[in-house]
Amino acid sequence: MPTPEHSPTTLVVFGAETDAGYRLVQLARRDGRTVLGVIHREQDRGVVERLGAEVLLADPARRDDVEAVFSQRDAPRLEVVCFIGGTPQLNSQGNINVIDAASAAGVPRFVLTTSIGCGDSAVVLDPFVKAFAGKSIRAKDWAEKQLRATSMAWTIVRSGGMTMRPGKGGPILVESPFVVGYINRTDLGDVVYQALTSPKAIGRVFAAVDRGKAMDIHGDPLLPADL
Repeated sequence: MPTPEHSPTTLVVFGAETDAGYRLVQLARRDGRTVLGVIHREQDRGVVERLGAEVLLADPARRDDVEAVFSQRDAPRLEVVCFIGGTPQLNSQGNINVIDAASAAGVPRFVLTTSIGCGDSAVVLDPFVKAFAGKSIRAKDWAEKQLRATSMAWTIVRSGGMTMRPGKGGPILVESPFVVGYINRTDLGDVVYQALTSPKAIGRVFAAVDRGKAMDIHGDPLLPADL
């Protein structure tokens, strides 16, 4: 798995209008990074542009729209973060369209956000959650598998249940499939940026939770990942 070169790159954020995506753009711009925010609704353009980011409108469910984002750009100089969800189609095909287009274009670095309950973390879900959110989680799981199969330097961040309320213990990334909990939407942007900017995060899967609103189902301590 290649490691991106340590030189200036453009950060491409799909879902830049979401709370977590907006926070990620904000942090990247504070660091002086060039950012391309990809949004789904024209009405959200001004919010992201005010941060100093370039903005493109694209429907992730449309492969042509996604491919156009990478057209005429120096793909090896891009890093992609994907905050796409809301429907099973967006959770699966939307994310997969971005993964496939980025991989085909030659993007070296990709961070995908999914949910606790995907992949080997399915063991933490109780029957009620499986019945209520099972379809969406399976859709995100397909996207995870698609990303793992690429040659990009990937990282997967599985979010706990997202809330608007401020966290009590601080957001952390935990490298364990046995963690369940919640995280503030803006705090998710913070920990995703942490994963994006750490070479140690490449090829790893993390649970993103608030330390004060999470637990390990086996009772083990919540240890922040070494990044």
